[in-house]
Amino acid sequence: MTAAQGQTVVTFRTMGAPVLRMVDLAEEEFGPGELDPFIAGLEVVGHLLSEEQEAQAVVRAPDTGRVFALEMYRPDLFALDALAPSVEALRRMVAAVAELDGLYGRFADLAGHTGIEPVKEALQRLVAVFREEEWGPDGWGPTGGPEQWPYELPTLWRIMAVIKPMALIASPGRGLRLDLPAQVLENVFRVRGLVRVAPENLPAALTHEPTRRFLSEAGLPADAGLFSADGAGKPLQTVLDYREEFLRDPGLAHLHDDIRLTPPPPDAEHLFIIGGMHGYDLEVLLNGRTGEVHHASYTCEALTPLNADVSTLAFTLWMYAMEQRLRQPYDLTGGNFYHQLADTMVATLAAADPVACLPSTGVDDFRFWPEVFHDEAGGVL
Repeated sequence: MTAAQGQTVVTFRTMGAPVLRMVDLAEEEFGPGELDPFIAGLEVVGHLLSEEQEAQAVVRAPDTGRVFALEMYRPDLFALDALAPSVEALRRMVAAVAELDGLYGRFADLAGHTGIEPVKEALQRLVAVFREEEWGPDGWGPTGGPEQWPYELPTLWRIMAVIKPMALIASPGRGLRLDLPAQVLENVFRVRGLVRVAPENLPAALTHEPTRRFLSEAGLPADAGLFSADGAGKPLQTVLDYREEFLRDPGLAHLHDDIRLTPPPPDAEHLFIIGGMHGYDLEVLLNGRTGEVHHASYTCEALTPLNADVSTLAFTLWMYAMEQRLRQPYDLTGGNFYHQLADTMVATLAAADPVACLPSTGVDDFRFWPEVFHDEAGGVL
């Protein structure tokens, strides 16, 4: 598996273009005297991009050269976050992220290497590259300075350093998209936190052999925050078995008519319930013939791709668990960069599993991971 590809972080204004100051941009909407003096003098040098958010301005303080991300709401309400000691430094840091994405330049020697150690090495190396810049203690205005930032780096670069290297955890698989070692899951969820199904307990209708091996050797998390696995101590249910059990439950009597009036999906005898998504009332279904993983409501009527297969489902849950574990020490949600964090999670997942991140084709095509990662109000990340 190669590092996450294709995420553009910053776009720069054309070199040599006329200087564009915040006071000039704001004078049509606000009186120049209403702006904070520090904000008024900033020059726009580019934009910080996000899939789910209007572009934040990338601005430069002309007297010090310091670079910030700015989101302006009104003269007395704005979000200003440190980005780089200079425009030139910002360009170098963006280039370093691209090198890790493509595993070239300073990261070329990591190509073909996967596992926990390459992930750690890439993280440490990217942090070191960022910290080589001349940050200095002065000129940071209301954003403080390096001595106040974890690892002496602004939030955006901590996000890049923590999330991007996770793409190196697994190599391409045989029969599944990833060869995700059981040890990777055990290191996060522990052996007791994984649901593994003995080969003799896997149903005969589950004929996809690589999936059978993964479920018995690696397993899925019993509880991964958003997901919990079925199959602990009992056989995996087909959709038909699940529907019959649902109709026998008196506590769900108010929903029985929904089940009775909804025809089962095609090939229901080869669709297995392997878990559910907490807080979203979604069942996770495995196609026993192909290994594909879908989600569906409790009626199991309309299936929507969730992940390409169980290996990438497990990778997604591992990546999310790691983000949760590292969120506080690296302060990944500090500042105004939630959507950049979500974009980076999606880009890293897309490198492993394009199926999980395909664009939605309509209101009924709920692409779970991109939608949930970008749910800032829900606080998933």
